[in-house]
Amino acid sequence: MSKKICFVFAVFILVISWIIVGSVDTTTPKPTPRPINVEFFDNVTIPMPVSANYRRIVEMTYGVKEEQIYRVCTGKNKKTCGFWENVETKAKVESGKTTYNKNKKALIIKKIMKTDF
Repeated sequence: MSKKICFVFAVFILVISWIIVGSVDTTTPKPTPRPINVEFFDNVTIPMPVSANYRRIVEMTYGVKEEQIYRVCTGKNKKTCGFWENVETKAKVESGKTTYNKNKKALIIKKIMKTDF
């Protein structure tokens, strides 16, 4: 009798563990942030998903972080697109020429500057 109970218990544990392992989504791994090592005035290609806006946080001076937004040009937003903008002050930020390549799905910054870090 005790062998049957042990066998049933072992099967129960195996079924539960199989359900738990099967429910974990392994098809879509989460992206891991990787540092981008470049020199000043280099061109940088950063793979990014398609989006209307991109945000970044830049440390302008030691300890002072600033949030910036880049809007991709669509034809309807010509006055407010194609440059990095400080979120708080709404002022343009000096930066390398930034574009979004839809075919490569990448944000491209040409001649990267110190203000891009």
